[in-house]
Parts: sequence; C-alpha cells; structure tokens
Amino acid sequence: MAHISQTTGMEDGGLTLAPRAVIIRMPSDITLSYGCAMVAFLAPLKLSFTYVILVPLIFIWLFEQKKGSRKRPAIKKISPIVAPLGFFLLTVLLSAITGLSLAHSMPSLLSLLFFAITPLVFLAYSNVDTVLLALLAGQSLAALHSTLEAIFPGTLPRMFLGEVTESGQLAVTLMALIGFVCRLTNGVDIPRRSTRSISAAAIIISVSLIALSFRNALGFSTSESMWALCMLAAGSVFGALHLRSQDRKAQLLVAIAIIQIPLMICALIVNLKRGPWLGVLVGASLFCALFGRRFIVVIMFCAAIAAWFIPPIHERIADSYNHFTISGGRSTIWRIGAELSGEYPLGIGYHNSGILREFAPEIPPELKHFHNNLLNITAENGWLAGFIFIWLLVSVSRVSFRNPRDPLAVAIGCAVISWQIAGMVEYNFGDSEVMIIIWMLLGILMQRDARFPNPFLTLGTHPHKDRAPA
Repeated sequence: MAHISQTTGMEDGGLTLAPRAVIIRMPSDITLSYGCAMVAFLAPLKLSFTYVILVPLIFIWLFEQKKGSRKRPAIKKISPIVAPLGFFLLTVLLSAITGLSLAHSMPSLLSLLFFAITPLVFLAYSNVDTVLLALLAGQSLAALHSTLEAIFPGTLPRMFLGEVTESGQLAVTLMALIGFVCRLTNGVDIPRRSTRSISAAAIIISVSLIALSFRNALGFSTSESMWALCMLAAGSVFGALHLRSQDRKAQLLVAIAIIQIPLMICALIVNLKRGPWLGVLVGASLFCALFGRRFIVVIMFCAAIAAWFIPPIHERIADSYNHFTISGGRSTIWRIGAELSGEYPLGIGYHNSGILREFAPEIPPELKHFHNNLLNITAENGWLAGFIFIWLLVSVSRVSFRNPRDPLAVAIGCAVISWQIAGMVEYNFGDSEVMIIIWMLLGILMQRDARFPNPFLTLGTHPHKDRAPA
C-alpha cells in the first residue's frame, strides 16, 4: 500500500494504480458529505447528537482553510449572503463588548460565532439531495412521535424536541419539502390518473391523522374513531400500491406524499403554535404564486376549514388578542424591548435580554427573550445590527428569487420568510435547533448560487464522471 500511495498513475503488472490524490481525497469527501446528511437527520431529533457530528465538521473546515487546502475547486464568486452575515456577526461582537455584561454574553456569543460557520461547511461538503432527504426523514420521525402523542396522549415518553421548537423547525422544513418535491418531479413521468390517486390518498391520510389527533375535542365516539382509523388504513394501502409499479424517483415522491407530508402537517397543527401556522401559510402561498397559483385557494380553504371546525384551533386563534394583552404577555415584553432599544442604541449586549424581568416582575421567569426576532436583535445588539439583519434577509431573498424557475432556491427563500413570519411572535433566531436548519439551508442556497464544480451535488451522480452543480 505504501507503493500504491506513491504512484502517479503508472501500471504495475497490468494493474493501473490510482493517483495518490484520488486515494486520499475521495473517501474524505464522501465521509464529509455523509456527515452533513447526519447533521440534517439529527437536527430535528436531538441537539446534543447533532453537535457530535457538526462540531468536528466545522473544525475540519477550519483546518482546511488554515492549511490552504487545494484539493477542492475554487469558488468562482462569493455569495452576496456572506457580506451581511459577516457584518452582522461583527456588530453583535462589538455590542457584546459595549453591552451590560460581557461575561454573560460571551458563552452564547462564542457559540453563535462558531456555528455561524455551518453555512460554509454545507457550501463546501454537502450533497443537496442527500441532505434534504436526511432532514425530511428526521423531521418526519419527530412528527410521527408528535402525532402518536396526540392520538395516544400520555403514553409515549418525551424523546425529541418540544412543541415550540418542533413547530419552528416545521415552519422551515415544510417549505424545503415543497421545493424538494418540485425538484424531484423534473424528469419523472407519472400518469395524471396516478397523480390524482396519490393526491387523494395523501388527503385521506392527512384528514384521518388530524381527526384521530383531535378526536376528543371533536367529540368522536368509539365507532367514529374506528371509521377514521379505517380511512387511515385504506389511504395507506391505496397509496402503497403505487409504490410497486414506479421507478425510484416516483417511489420516493409517493412515499413523501403519503408519509412525510401528512405527518408533518399533522404535527404542525397539533402543536397549536400560531406563529408557525402563519409562517407556513404565507411561505406556501408565496411559493404557489410562482409555481401553481391554483393551490393557493386549496391552502386557504383547508386552513379555514381547520380553523372553523376544530375547536382547539378555533380557540387558539380566538384567544390571540387576550394572550397578547395579558399581564406579563407580549405587549408588556415588546414595550420593554422598545424602551431598551431607545435607551441603549448600541444594544444591551448579546443574550442579555433576561434583564426584562427587572422592569416587569409579572413576566413569567421562563420568558427571557422579547419574543420578536427584529426587536430582540435590536434591543440586544443595537440599531445597526437590526438594519444589517434586515440587509441579510433581503440578500437571502434576492439570491433565492433570482431565478424564479429554480424551485429549491425559491423554496429556501420561502422557508426564510416563513421563519421570520413565525419570528414575529417568537425569538426563533435564538433557538439553536431552528438555527441549525436555517444555517444548513443557507449553505445549500450559497452552493447553488456559487456554481462551482462539486462532485456530490446531484442524486445518484458518480463523483468521477459528473462534477456539474445541481
């Protein structure tokens, strides 16, 4: 093997020996690509497990930059996202130094700066389709747990993330799922009759899961619950029959339609989080405005039916104003945030928002943020950071919608919009589990925008034969 590692393509006894660069490079790249996929799969499940994979990937990327590795093709252009992201992080650092407590800011600040490298890691190493498949698989597994917990309350142990975090992730991953499905449909020939059958099966499964999850609130009797269960089984069998006679891509599309989409929609609904609901409605409607306007009516009709006929959803929406104005609620929190933003134009320092309880003791102890992304960022990091954050969002949107015929890039833009719509009433920028998914998607978006050769961009591409970007 020592002789092989020193060869440069010469023959020995009729055997053509591979160049040293191939032997060293390819297994490393494949491993890093699968590492990105593992991060994507674990992110919706367990943060600690995600860090076990992600932290070494970041250190490997940093080591390659320090070493000046030439084994990867040079990036032809720097993404417009990099500049506002870099300036934003610099502004956050400066505001932490001038803020109320640098010691309190430092641990969270170092974490933010370190994991903000994640987009560059996924830009360099990720396989777009493999990462999205892994992300959707992990999110579907978490959604399955939430759905079963809703159907059989109190019977399952808490294994994955909480309702707030899962809903925040679903507001993002559902948009990525839409773009991924549109990406897969290119080149897949499914008869219209089969498409209608699969769509019908997906609707039956989704309605059945939601009905079973809210069966107590809907006042279902045992027989009515059995009917819903029979519909679920019939829809599953009917959809599964289409898996047998399809090619690989078509089978994947069918599996997404009858498994992942119903589970994720059901989990989003049963978690009863209004911000993510609105985010998904806006993001999905915007995507459909570009790729299928007729579906906007379907989305709004289904949302209206759910809001009217499912009591917990109806009550959750009806109580929105009362929950906003309640003592210690968001009206109080936002007022304090606005006052602090005016008093400290340079910010109180990153992760120092817990100070808000000193101004209003009636705020519950668990509420340590201002429950609004832009307000929280401005209050903690100053007005300049707030404007740069807006610049970052505008830059991401411009890159995403630059080519309106690219469904995946547009879907990532819609995911960011959905994230920020949900972030109007939650500080999901401070939710690590949500931010990891955002970082991943930004890396994928920059990879598609950079248009530099990468051997692992397309599903089923041989790394030696096709280096064209996805």
